[in-house]
Amino acid sequence: MDIKGEVKAKRNMIMADIGLLFVALFWGGGFVAGKFALEDMSPMNIMAYRYVGAALVMALFCMRKFKLITKKMVLCSLLIGFLMYLGNTLQTIGLQYTTPGKQSFIISLYTVMVPLLSWIILKTKPSKKILAAAFLALVGIALLTLKDDLTIGLGDFLTFLFAVTFSLQVVFIGIFMKDMDATLFTFLEIGIAAVFSLVTALIFDTPAGLPEMHLVPLLGLIYLVTFNTAFAFLLQNLCQRFAPANHTAILLSTETVFGTVFAVTLANEVFRGRMLIGCIFMFAAIIISEFPSRKNKAPAGDPENE
Repeated sequence: MDIKGEVKAKRNMIMADIGLLFVALFWGGGFVAGKFALEDMSPMNIMAYRYVGAALVMALFCMRKFKLITKKMVLCSLLIGFLMYLGNTLQTIGLQYTTPGKQSFIISLYTVMVPLLSWIILKTKPSKKILAAAFLALVGIALLTLKDDLTIGLGDFLTFLFAVTFSLQVVFIGIFMKDMDATLFTFLEIGIAAVFSLVTALIFDTPAGLPEMHLVPLLGLIYLVTFNTAFAFLLQNLCQRFAPANHTAILLSTETVFGTVFAVTLANEVFRGRMLIGCIFMFAAIIISEFPSRKNKAPAGDPENE
C-alpha cells in the first residue's frame, strides 16, 4: 500500500471510530428511552412501532437504490434482521424487570463475546488478554446480576441473551458489509425486523395507538425509532466497512458509560455496594480487551491487534 493509501486507510479508521462512538451514544440513551416508552406501551407494541417507523425513515435514504437489491443481500439481511428482532425483543421485555443502567452493563459483555464468537465462526483465535477480559467480565456480571440467593433475575437473564444475539450481529455484519451498500442493507435488515415485530405484536398483543401516549413515553418511542435504530444501525454498518469486529465491539461497549450517565441523570438510578464492584470488574474487562498486545506488534488488520 502506498503512502496515500495508508493515509486514506488511517483517516477512514479514525472516522469509523468517531462514528462508532456516536452509535454507542445513541444506544446508551436508548436504555432510558425504552424505560420511558414502557410506561405507556407494551414491549411488543414498542418493537412494532420502533422498527416499522425506522424502516420508513431508512426508505427515505435509499428509495432510488431498490433496484440494486440482490438475492445475497436479502439472505444476509434476513439473518441480521432476525437477530436484531430477537435480541431487541428480549432486551425490551427484560427492561421491564431490571433497570436501564444495570442493563447497559450486562449488555457490555459482548465486548469479550465477539472475539470468542469470532474464534468459533471465523477460526480467529483470541489473545490471552481477551480470555482474561472474559473472565473478569463473567465475575462482574455475576456481582451485578446475582441475587442474595445466587439466582439471576428474569430481566438480567433476558438481557444476557440479547448480548449473545448482538455479538452474533457484530460478527456477521463484519463479514457481510465488505461488499454491500450500507444504506440499502440497513433498510433491509430493519425492514425484516419490522415484519417480525409487527407480526408478533398482532398475534400476541393488543394494538396500541400513539394518541393515547403521554409526552415523555412518546418522546422515548420517537428516540428509539430515529437515533436508537435508523441512524445508529446505519452508522454501525457504514463504520464496520473499515473497523474489524473486535475493534467495533470495544468502541460500542462505551454505550455502557453513556447508558449509566443517562440512567443516573434522567432516570434517577442509584448504584450501590456489590453492583458498583461488578461495574468496576466490567470496566476492567473492557479496558484490558482494548489494550494492544505488547509482544510482536502485529500489522494492521491482524486479529492479535484488533
